[in-house]
Amino acid sequence: MKGRFYGGGMNIAPAQDRKADTLSIVVYHCGSKMKALKVFPDIFKGTHTSHKEMVAIMTGKEIEVKFNEPCALQIDGETVLNVSSYKVKA
Repeated sequence: MKGRFYGGGMNIAPAQDRKADTLSIVVYHCGSKMKALKVFPDIFKGTHTSHKEMVAIMTGKEIEVKFNEPCALQIDGETVLNVSSYKVKA
C-alpha cells in the first residue's frame, strides 16, 4: 500500500503516509472464519490493527511477494491472472 485506503473506504493501513518513501503490506490471517468476519468491520475504522494475533503490518522501500502457486492479482480494479510473484518499489 502506498496509501491508507482501498475498496471504497477500507482503512487497511492506517499508519501509511502517501507522501512517505515507504510502502506497507498488510496480512490479515485467522484460523477462525467467524472471528475473521467479526473483526472485518474494524478495517473501515482502521482499528483492526489492534488484533495483533490476526493482523501483521510490515513496511519497506521494496517489497516482493511470492505465491506457492499462480493466482489472480487485482491492481486498481484490474485483474491479472496467473501471477506467481510481484515486486514493488517506493
